[in-house]
Amino acid sequence: MKDLGGKTAVVTGAASGIGRAMAIRWAQAGMNVVLSDVDEVALDVAIAEVSEVGPAAGLPVDVTVGSDVDDLLTFTVDHFDRADLVCNNAGVAGPPGHAPHELTVEDWQWVLDVDLWGVIHGIRTFVPHLLSHGDGHIVNTASQSGLTSGSVISAAYYAAKHAVVAISECQFHDFAERFPAVNVSVLCPGPVATNIMNDELHRPERLKPVLNPTTTDRSDSIGSAMRDVIESGRPPHEVANIVHDAVLNNEFYIFTDPNIIESVAARHRAIEQRGYPPTGRMDADVTGD
Repeated sequence: MKDLGGKTAVVTGAASGIGRAMAIRWAQAGMNVVLSDVDEVALDVAIAEVSEVGPAAGLPVDVTVGSDVDDLLTFTVDHFDRADLVCNNAGVAGPPGHAPHELTVEDWQWVLDVDLWGVIHGIRTFVPHLLSHGDGHIVNTASQSGLTSGSVISAAYYAAKHAVVAISECQFHDFAERFPAVNVSVLCPGPVATNIMNDELHRPERLKPVLNPTTTDRSDSIGSAMRDVIESGRPPHEVANIVHDAVLNNEFYIFTDPNIIESVAARHRAIEQRGYPPTGRMDADVTGD
């Protein structure tokens, strides 16, 4: 997509953080913007902010519900005729500092529903629409944690983000073979100054743990350290600028932290040498190692 002016971008998780910054950036590029989020209050504020830049509309959407995402497409077509750029961005982190066996069933379901199924629903709904008019671009938000592993972030988060990278790669191959005018990118950001550490506020009642979550000195200290790392992370508007340029240049892997490359290379070396998996960049950021 070399010319964004007059086209329409759809952004999930657009009420704050990276999503909100991307919505503003697309508006600055001359696009119509459709914002969606589960947080209706913050969404209204974001819609008003983007509307000061360019045409914008918004719809409360729970990306874990397929019919909500279907409604988002209908809403987009009703307001702007069609979608051209779709950013499957909504995400949650899950409880930090817990081993895989310490996560509750509800923890797993919540993180996978938002981070993985949110992307699946976005692809299932919007890709056929893009194919129907023959062009467009999908941006799936994964994470640097989709290319590495470790012990500080929720294992459910790592699992979901690895899956998003794999799905995006599969989508790339399919587009390249059959629909070369439609493109896909996968965003793998490092620490970004967002409110993701407060995502528990938006966990639905049905996915709150039946038993009180177990906290330990380790999980508490990791949670505190992660907050510090996130708060000092890259400003969301810088990430939005990176994504904007990547879409124009049709880049597939989008990184915000050049240091992630060494972590990815170390993981690949371990695989090639049948060694033990190294921890990723986020573990080093949190632990200071």
